[in-house]
Amino acid sequence: MPLRSMTIGLCLMVALTAHATAGEWSRFEAPSSEYILDLPTGSFVRTSQTDGRGHLTLSESAGDAMIDVYSGNNVKGLRPSEFIEELSKSPRIADVSYRALGRTWFVISGHYVSESSDEGTLIYYAKFLFSADLRRFAAFEISYSVREKRRLDPVVERMEGTFRLVQ
Repeated sequence: MPLRSMTIGLCLMVALTAHATAGEWSRFEAPSSEYILDLPTGSFVRTSQTDGRGHLTLSESAGDAMIDVYSGNNVKGLRPSEFIEELSKSPRIADVSYRALGRTWFVISGHYVSESSDEGTLIYYAKFLFSADLRRFAAFEISYSVREKRRLDPVVERMEGTFRLVQ
């Protein structure tokens, strides 16, 4: 097969694969219009209906990964660093191994003990975005088994990259 034909065939395969992958994602905008993000609808299914505030739970169809997306009011008026401290006190959280924060956002990741996974320890990743006045927030959390890290880290990256608070 000539090199040109192989190159065209390879480019077509890459284009078709990219299209198939893109089709497995959907843009989600909360009914309250407080946030938007891309969700992996090809491998996850809704396990709860969206409530008026945009709370949505998805479970992986062929695995134990879960995604929660929600928004709310920062009733205590906590700054992101204070919010991290409050979350870190949860009895489910075994550790916080990564944290990053700015004035109106933060990310934490680490491990917690699952109530439903046979694996025991799960990886969690959470990103919170706050309004400029810190009164409102939106967040997404994803958890998955340690053995699924390599496969699901790209899912986390895409969700994180598309997550926006609508002001």
